[in-house]
Amino acid sequence: MKIIIGFIIMSLGFVIALEELDQNLAQIWDIIAFAMVCFGTLAVAVMTMPSLKLKHILRILKNGLGKNHGLREECIENSLYFLQHKTVKKHADRIDVHILEDGQELIQLGFSKDKIENILSDRINKYTDDFMIVGGWVRGLSKYPPAFGLAGTVLGLIHLMKGLSEGTDPKETGLRMAIALVATFYGIIVANIFVNPIGDRVITNVREDQNLAEISLNTILMMSDQTDFVEIVENLNSHIPSQYKKLSFNYGLLEAS
Repeated sequence: MKIIIGFIIMSLGFVIALEELDQNLAQIWDIIAFAMVCFGTLAVAVMTMPSLKLKHILRILKNGLGKNHGLREECIENSLYFLQHKTVKKHADRIDVHILEDGQELIQLGFSKDKIENILSDRINKYTDDFMIVGGWVRGLSKYPPAFGLAGTVLGLIHLMKGLSEGTDPKETGLRMAIALVATFYGIIVANIFVNPIGDRVITNVREDQNLAEISLNTILMMSDQTDFVEIVENLNSHIPSQYKKLSFNYGLLEAS
């Protein structure tokens, strides 16, 4: 939803700018500039792609761009429900849910608290490492579209200079100059509206996923220690800002007064 809202705001800004300049989209469209920027960036993306399976990379991008609102409350609610029923309330393909389920299995197999912590911590680190690699790869791509845009502009200027040497009229010269600059414009747009924000969102989401996984890990460790339920509730309360919500001892989420 946030991505959609962002694109709506961005589109509104472009519409206002074009209206003020008395222009339309057709006037800033150029297939050569588009090909230089998009295909050039795609080529670099292929050459610098992380050594992970393509299916795994696509899944990371999908998860990284997915919903991240309200997940902390859902994670804590899952933890409380898990403590009572030994199963999660809301099944999802998320690391915090997997940590709860894997942790219960390790407890049933008789692993010690230290071994459980080491095993689950390693799984969390591996999960976050993969996401950070992909997020860093995407963010790293953001420096290439402006470079390819500049290359497109240089090609346009070469074409312009050749036209000048052949005696092109001033109107045609101005048009060629405008087309040349469109490539740089495309490079800036692709880098700062698409590539960089996607990388930033993937990294931001994986940091939140790591926080959620640590909440689940903490729940499992307290279960392994057979910690008193009241103490567990108070511990989970520390993960929710008091001005927003708090946990009550009926194991539900209540709005703070």
